[in-house]
Amino acid sequence: MKSVFITGTDTDVGKTFIAAGITKFLVDSGVNAVPAKPVQTGCVNDIPEDLIYSLQIAGLSFNEIVLRKLCPLRFVPACSPHLASELADCQINLSEMVTGLIELKSDFECVVAEGAGGILVPLGNGKTMLSLMVELGWPVVLVSSDKLGTINHTLLSISALLNAGLDVAGVVINHTSPPSKLISKSNTQAIQEYGRVEILGEVPYSPGLFPSQSFADIGAKLKGKLSDELQEN
Repeated sequence: MKSVFITGTDTDVGKTFIAAGITKFLVDSGVNAVPAKPVQTGCVNDIPEDLIYSLQIAGLSFNEIVLRKLCPLRFVPACSPHLASELADCQINLSEMVTGLIELKSDFECVVAEGAGGILVPLGNGKTMLSLMVELGWPVVLVSSDKLGTINHTLLSISALLNAGLDVAGVVINHTSPPSKLISKSNTQAIQEYGRVEILGEVPYSPGLFPSQSFADIGAKLKGKLSDELQEN
């Protein structure tokens, strides 16, 4: 089974929420899957909150040695990775990020890696989050939030991924607020028509109960796509 990279049209679209749900589905279905967050900013007391959330949702627990492999780069400032690394006087090494994720793949059947921010978020030295995705070559799931403007953001993101030669496994539309039925329906239809990629599913606005059934449908589609790959990374 191939691993997968979770990216988003922007920050605060629910990448961590979607990565956690996908990881949970894979683990619950018998896959030795693990979430990974190669770079995390806004870490208070060196705690990678996004990674911890994904692990908790998936029912996984590891010691600090493994946690450091799952999230090796942790910065205090809540800002873009390139600025956070500058403030910490620490350059982000793209090759080391790629090597670390590939090494995880030797220990786990599937790595669900989550990026930071959007696709073109800078990492420094002219590299972006897209550079990391290209180096890995893993299928990509694009998370889009259901709001006014999401059609443009989503189609631009899909275009950037496809133009980089990446395999876009599909789009997940995440309802981060109570939806407008008319706008939501139009958003989904437009992304489906113009995007040239599959919409894996929509996750309803769910401030309370975790929407496991939505992730069951999304996860089943994604698992099939990852399992059908002839080459494993």
